[in-house]
Amino acid sequence: MRRLLGIHIFLSIVIGICGAQDSRPLIEVNSVVDTSHITIGDRITYTLSIDHVDTMRVEKPGEGVHLGQFEIKDYKIYDPVRQEGRILEKVEYVISVFDTGTFVIPPFPVAYFPTDSLGDYKLIEASAITIYVESVIQDEERQLRDVKPPIDIPYDYFLLFSVISSIILIGALVYLGYRLYLKRKETGYFIKTPEPPRPAHEVALESLEELLKKDFLSDGLIKEFYSDISEIIRRYIEGRYFIPALEETSREILVELNGQDISGEMLLKAKESLELSDLVKFAKYKPSDEENQNVVSWTREFVEGTMVLFTIEEEPGIAEDTQNGDIETAEEIKEK
Repeated sequence: MRRLLGIHIFLSIVIGICGAQDSRPLIEVNSVVDTSHITIGDRITYTLSIDHVDTMRVEKPGEGVHLGQFEIKDYKIYDPVRQEGRILEKVEYVISVFDTGTFVIPPFPVAYFPTDSLGDYKLIEASAITIYVESVIQDEERQLRDVKPPIDIPYDYFLLFSVISSIILIGALVYLGYRLYLKRKETGYFIKTPEPPRPAHEVALESLEELLKKDFLSDGLIKEFYSDISEIIRRYIEGRYFIPALEETSREILVELNGQDISGEMLLKAKESLELSDLVKFAKYKPSDEENQNVVSWTREFVEGTMVLFTIEEEPGIAEDTQNGDIETAEEIKEK
């Protein structure tokens, strides 16, 4: 009986441990700092830990990450630790800030693929951390002192000159403002009419051609190339559909575009261009030559397929003679 009781207890412990391990999520991302209260210029060690199953592929963060207003002084990537079918990866960043106040290290995004093969990626974020930065200058101990006796103030001629000059300057500004008011009342504007803003599609297509001339891909500047591609399409969407695309995530942009009068084909091109750019910028994904060509084509086709063209209608009373190319007025046609 004692032997059976011991085996039963052992099996219960093993089953409990296995059940506890199986209940863990596929991937966990945690972030910590060694201190949250510093003085200006002090350095903080920011540690990012990624715990995931060994069948999952995770894109490790490098030195080119964004940590808000904090400047990265140094970083270290530790070797992965494998244990019981899981992998623990850790990265440490030594950061600093040169201002006082309350600052926030933003949520750290980590891109991962549910399987070890290529496919749709997902993002998981570490929690944000608040850092309090104080000045190194401390208030000196205050002491009570006797009140100083009154002093004689000599006549200030400079003050008189300043007052007279200020009155003359204010009078000149009032006169100039009145003249500008009369000019605007007469002509409708102060100096000249401002030029209308250029159409969003013209700016986007021109920026795309300038980007291709820079030849970033031949120089190996893949991340810079996709950053410019993302900015071009976001600025076009902002100018064309009045969506704050430069401040929103790709998912938020696509949700708002879905409510616009856009065909499914054009939405797909915008989605592919934005998501591939995010994958290269944030997940350190290395695209193929075909994907580099496709992202340019997707962006150009989306702009050309959704741009608005304005045409000038011909004035009534004028017709064109298609035989000899002469333009005749309506009165001349009537007399014929």
